[in-house]
This record gives sequence, structure tokens and C-alpha cells, in this order.
Amino acid sequence: MNRLMRAAKLVAQGRFELQGVEVPPINSAEEVRLRVTHVGICGSDLHYFRHGAIGDQVIKYPFTLGHEGMAVVQEVGWEVKGLKPGDKVVINPAVSCGRCDQCLEGRPHTCRHLQFLGCPGQLEGCLQEYIIMPAKNCFPVSADLFLLGVLVEPLAIALYGAHMAGSVKGKRVAVFGCGTIGLCLIRYCFLEGSRIIAATDKVPARLEAARRFGAHWVGNPDQEDIVAKLNSLSALNSSFNLAKNILEPGQFDLAFDCCGDPKALNQAIFLLKPGGQLIIIGIPETNQISFDPHRLRRKEIAIHNVRRQNNFFAAATEFLKVNRKSLSSLITHHFPLPEIQTAFDLASRYESGLIKAVIDL
Repeated sequence: MNRLMRAAKLVAQGRFELQGVEVPPINSAEEVRLRVTHVGICGSDLHYFRHGAIGDQVIKYPFTLGHEGMAVVQEVGWEVKGLKPGDKVVINPAVSCGRCDQCLEGRPHTCRHLQFLGCPGQLEGCLQEYIIMPAKNCFPVSADLFLLGVLVEPLAIALYGAHMAGSVKGKRVAVFGCGTIGLCLIRYCFLEGSRIIAATDKVPARLEAARRFGAHWVGNPDQEDIVAKLNSLSALNSSFNLAKNILEPGQFDLAFDCCGDPKALNQAIFLLKPGGQLIIIGIPETNQISFDPHRLRRKEIAIHNVRRQNNFFAAATEFLKVNRKSLSSLITHHFPLPEIQTAFDLASRYESGLIKAVIDL
């Protein structure tokens, strides 16, 4: 085979180049070589694209982004079982060691030696034609789910976030940020019978999707005072068509931050009831965020951070299989690899009704 392949390299903040690089060899008995077919653009990819870093994870250019990958198995190591050339797989981008205290305690997502696709200082991403992965990170999917498989990883994060919160059935839920993960959460909460679902975002297309996915109320923080609106009993009764006293000021049980905006985090604190839970999934663009400690203390708000996903790939694949009709609407744009600059520029500006953009290799 040709020993060179195409790779989309981020060569500076906001700038991609297509480069020819060596096709990677299999070096281990338990590795597989994958021909990458589709890669979803994630919010963390956009962080790196715009700023060149997330916290202390700083890109050294050139670098290959991408971790929401679908692929076809091309070659397998000599001890690989259960996979063969031609199999269609979704890629779990987190490679854990399996030996550290975190892995042994059932927390591979916080592995002490975790290597993640498209993460600076760890692994080059999957926005290239071929990659090498451990066989354990490749999950076979049926042909009818293959084109939707880029949703599995963000969906797994959403399901893990809901799991961290405990049951959402009968709960009053606020979701801040209606990107792919936020919308998956809204859909899950709706299907699980959450009593009230309120959602916020700054992009009209995403708010429309939130309504379709089951949100009872949506709001744009650039256009209205979210806290005042959701703490207004009369407004809520009108919006939700509810009986009185179903929702009083500061009475949300759960708040999911899926945007990383410090303003949204503080809005959540005002809206949660005493004893409520704030589940942080979004990645802030700043290295420091602050809360009102007295409001947190008096309400005894519990804050949980979600680190990607923890063994929810199988559950996410099944959820996608059952709900493929509604979830397929999350993928709004496709771009061939040579148009990756256009794709990231558009995704970074949240234009043209974009929710999830996919690069087709």
C-alpha cells in the first residue's frame, strides 16, 4: 500500500494544512490499523483550534485533532480476537493502561497514564486517513448505524453525566448549552420522564432543536435574564402550562452545564434548590472560574465534575440504535477532508444552523 497518507494538521491557531505523513505500522499484538472514514468536530476541538490550548494542555504545532471517529478495520495484530479486516467500528478515543489504581477501581477515564486522541502531549488525533488503536478501543457497529457513529462518544458522555446525577425521572432539570452533549441529555431526560426541562443556548438553531428533543422551555442568555425568567412563577406556569407551585423560585433539582460558560455556572447556582446538584460537563475557556461561596454553602449545592465517559460506550450505542431517527438530526453538516478549514471556521462561528459537523474522509 501507499506509505503516505493525508493528515489534517493544525499548524497555527485557526489554521489547518493537509500534509502527507507516514502510514503508521502495527507494533503490538493487540493493535489494529483503522482506515478512518468519519470524524465529528467536538467543542474541545474548537477550543484547540481557536486558542491552541485547554488549560495546561498546549498544542505543539503541527498537530492532528479529532477524537469522535468512525473507521473500518484494515489490519489486525496477531493476538486480536473479535475483529477482522472490513469490520466497521466506532473508536473509543481514551486509551487507558489497565494497571493503575484508577483502572483497577473501575475508573479508566481517570487513568493515571491516560492517552487520548487529539490531546496535546498524548495522542495525535483521528483527522487522518489511518490510525493505530488497541483492539479494546474499537466497538463494532452495524452498517445502519455506521454514519451516525460519530455521535456515540458525545452521547456516552451525556449518559454518564446523567448517571452521575442519579435518577432524572420526575426531576426538574436545567441544561445550559445545547450542543451535541446538551441535546443528548435533553432527549434522555425527556424519555426518562423528567418533570420539567429548561434549556439555554445562544444559537437559535440549537434552541429549536432543544424544543424538538423535549425541552419545555428554552431561553437565550443574550436576549433575556435567564434567572429572572425561570424564577418567575407566573412566567413558568404560562410557559410550561403547569399547575401552581410545581416550580417555585430556586427549585430545580439538577443543573447540567454543557457549555463551560462561567455565567451559566452561576445562573445554575441561583436556580438550584437547596440540596440541588450541579453537574459540570462543559470545558471553560478560562483557567479560573468563581462562585458565590455563601450561596453554595447556604444551599448545600453539590458539584460534580464529569470527566468524559466511563464505560458508557455500549449503553450509548444501544441508545443511538433505539433513538436513531431523532438523534440523526444532530448531524447537520458534512465536509470532505480538503474543506476542513471551512468546516472549523463555520463550526467555530456557530453559523448556518450547525449543530454537529462531520469530516468525511
